Amino acid sequence: MTQFVLEVLRFIGAPHGKYEHVGYMKAKFRTKKDAISYYDRHNQHMRSLNALNTYYSDWDPDTKLLYIVRVDHGVNDSVDCFYPGDNPHTTQTDNGANRTYIYLK
Repeated sequence: MTQFVLEVLRFIGAPHGKYEHVGYMKAKFRTKKDAISYYDRHNQHMRSLNALNTYYSDWDPDTKLLYIVRVDHGVNDSVDCFYPGDNPHTTQTDNGANRTYIYLK
């Protein structure tokens, strides 16, 4: 089953608009539409993530961050969700840590 994540980038300026990779959000989505819905709900001051049918958000003038819907290829997620309660639950085991995700919408 294909699942999706949000990649987070930071706008660093320059004449032609350069970005640096920040990480991937600690969130999993069943569909691109679910990822868009989650972004839009938490960023009502911005245009829809998919306003231009590219699955890229605009960069936020306050945070300088932008988000891109990506296929999850087992990425190492490191950026907290917009709402902390949406972050995965982590439990410690003898073999390390285990994360339990809920699919967000």
